[in-house]
Amino acid sequence: MNFRSQARGMTLTVKPNPDVLFRRLGDDMVLFHLGSDRFFELNATGARFWELLTAGHDVDDALQLMREEFAVDPDELEREATALLEMLRRENLMTVND
Repeated sequence: MNFRSQARGMTLTVKPNPDVLFRRLGDDMVLFHLGSDRFFELNATGARFWELLTAGHDVDDALQLMREEFAVDPDELEREATALLEMLRRENLMTVND
């Protein structure tokens, strides 16, 4: 999945749900959704992705920064980021706008 909207040429941006509390615990990130009363845990790379997105970076910028910070295959990073974004959207932890 390319994170750019081909139709409009706009970069995807995300916004955390205001009902989600999050805290870094070591390398991981714990998310708590107040509405569903559910906890979620992100590993180190997922936690860094969440931090970059909640700091206001769009998806493409966050991925570029992560490619610079982590020794990771760019295609694998994009696949994992896509899966994470889908989970975050499905669980109503974030809204994804294009």
